[in-house]
Amino acid sequence: MSLRARPDTYRAAVETRLGATSSAADFRRKAQFVDYDGLRAACESWRADHPGRPYGHRRDLGLNPRPHTDDPTPRLLPLEGGYYGARKGSEPLHVQAGQHDGKVLVVNDTEFTVPGATVTARLYALGGRPLADEVTARLDLAGQAITEVTTVTFARELPAAHLLRLTLTDATGRVRSVNDYLRCRTPMDLRSVNGLPFVRLEVRATRAQGPAITATVRNTGTSPAAMVRLALLDEAGEERPAVADDNYLWLLPGEERDVTLTPAEGRAESHAEGPATGSAGRNRLSVAARAYNAPRVCCGTDAVPVGCAAR
Repeated sequence: MSLRARPDTYRAAVETRLGATSSAADFRRKAQFVDYDGLRAACESWRADHPGRPYGHRRDLGLNPRPHTDDPTPRLLPLEGGYYGARKGSEPLHVQAGQHDGKVLVVNDTEFTVPGATVTARLYALGGRPLADEVTARLDLAGQAITEVTTVTFARELPAAHLLRLTLTDATGRVRSVNDYLRCRTPMDLRSVNGLPFVRLEVRATRAQGPAITATVRNTGTSPAAMVRLALLDEAGEERPAVADDNYLWLLPGEERDVTLTPAEGRAESHAEGPATGSAGRNRLSVAARAYNAPRVCCGTDAVPVGCAAR
C-alpha cells in the first residue's frame, strides 16, 4: 500500500483499524502495524495459490530499501513493517494460516523434504492467557510443495480480537518458522491492541560474525509485547540502515527472542571513525528495541545499557 499513491485512502485504512492518529510519530507506529499485516497477507495468499513462485521479491511491492533515484549511491532507508511482513510471508519454509478460513498450511519452497516436522497452533487472549488447548500435528514436509496441516476456526466463543501463534519445528526441535496473527472479527476490532498495558523490554547485544550484531530482546511485562521492532543506532542515536533476520515480533510475557542485524551496504553515514561496517564503526553501534506498547530501550554491543531517548 503506497502512501504516495492515495494518502487519504491510506490514512483512512490505518485509522479505521487502529483509531485516529495524534501525531506523525503515532501515525508511523500504526501504519507499520497495518503495513506488516497487509504485505504478509498478500505474500501468503499468493503462495497458497502459486506453490514454488515466491511473491515477496516483486519490485511492485516497494520492498527495495534503495530508493530509485539518479544518484548512483543513494542513502539507504530504514526497513519498516511492509518489508518485514513481506519477508515473513516469503520464508522458504513457512507456516501460515488463512485469515478467512483459518486453514493452516506449510509452504516448503526448498528442494528438500523435512521429515518429522511439528506444527503447533496456540490461541491467546490479548492479555497473554491461553484460550484453548494447543493443536499439534507431526508430519513430513515434501520439498516444492504445500502441506495442509489443520484448521483453526474463529469459533463464536473466541474474543473478537485474539492472538494465533503458529510454530514449525524440525525433527531436532529447531524452530524453523514462527508466525503470529492478531485475528479480528472486523477491522475495527484491531483497535483492541490500543488497550494493551505498557510493558518493558530488555535487550542485550553482542557482536556476531563479521559486521552483524545479535540482539536478545525479552518481554519483562505481564502482557504481550506487540510488534517489537529492533534497529541499529549510531553513536549520535540516529538509526542506521540494517537488515534484521526477523522483526516486528510478538513476545509473550517472559518470552525472549534472538535477532541478528546486519548493517546495510551503501552510503550510510556514521559519526563513527572508519567505514560504516568496519570495526571502528561497529564499536559505536547500539541496538534499540521498542514495541507498539513498549517504550524504546537501548543496549551497546558490550551488553551495557546506553542512553536511549524516546523517539
